[in-house]
Amino acid sequence: MATVTKRDRVMAALRGDAVDRVPLSFWLHNFAAENSVKEFVAESVRLAREFDWDYLKPQSRAQCFAEAWGLRYQASNERAVPYTRTYAPCADAAALQRLQPAGPAAGALGEQLEALRQIRAAVGPDTPIIWTVFSPLMVVPYLLPGGLEQMLTIARAAPAALEAALAAIAETLAGYTSLALAAGADGLFYATNVARAELISPAECRRFQRPYDLPVLAAAAPGSFNMLHVCGAGVLFDEFLDYPVQAISWAQAPGNPSLPEGRRRTGRAVVGGLPAKPVIATLTTEVVAGHVHAAVGATSSRGLLLGPDCSINPDTPEPLLHAARAARDAGAAGGSARV
Repeated sequence: MATVTKRDRVMAALRGDAVDRVPLSFWLHNFAAENSVKEFVAESVRLAREFDWDYLKPQSRAQCFAEAWGLRYQASNERAVPYTRTYAPCADAAALQRLQPAGPAAGALGEQLEALRQIRAAVGPDTPIIWTVFSPLMVVPYLLPGGLEQMLTIARAAPAALEAALAAIAETLAGYTSLALAAGADGLFYATNVARAELISPAECRRFQRPYDLPVLAAAAPGSFNMLHVCGAGVLFDEFLDYPVQAISWAQAPGNPSLPEGRRRTGRAVVGGLPAKPVIATLTTEVVAGHVHAAVGATSSRGLLLGPDCSINPDTPEPLLHAARAARDAGAAGGSARV
């Protein structure tokens, strides 16, 4: 039998084919290491080599997209302590209305692209890399002093202002996406955390989310591994059934479908099976292994990529991550299908 590479394994899982073992990865911030290209690359490569994950989602700093429009922050020197925002560049709806597209290779975005180039060079061509891009609707709260609550108020009181900002952000992120593919990404980890029933209605999702997601995903279309991540409980899952991606990730949380149901409803590969922050750091190795076995069993190991519901605690005990791989490998040795 020919050697199965990580890329072979991941692409087979995305197609829903039999795999020698289910692909596995985790992702987590290191808040102290994410503020310079050198340290971000070093930590990303360390994790890749330490855990030998099948695919990589390097954890760019969350605020990098808003930095393109002037967000300022105090960096953290602690692995598990996030940054502190010191300046939100858009005070109100009028400021959002004036927002213009930013340079997709300038400033913080350019730094992220350089990190991607270096990570790709370090891990080689065999390991698929998905590169984080936030939905425009997820970026806007970083720009406002009142965050998500202020954005939702503007959406209902001054929707044209929000739409102008979303259009500018979408144009920028579409350009950034094309550059990320050229820099070595196989596709996007495209995330939204606003599409939840407790925050917006389906009609608002179709007005403020979808029209600004699709241009970014169109730019990602040449990629072979684009993953949509819909964060939180009670997600508006039906609004994303036809998104042009190869895989979908969401939390196994109240109001959300199970992994088999999500795979049935979307016809896409599903990503998940493992708890995210803050739960995972409290578990035992036996419980983590149980989550692996449950996810693989529920999907019959087809169309599944093992991963966390969302990012995991920066200080998650590393034996838990090794336990997930050991459980996956033990299951494969026990009789999963071969490529």
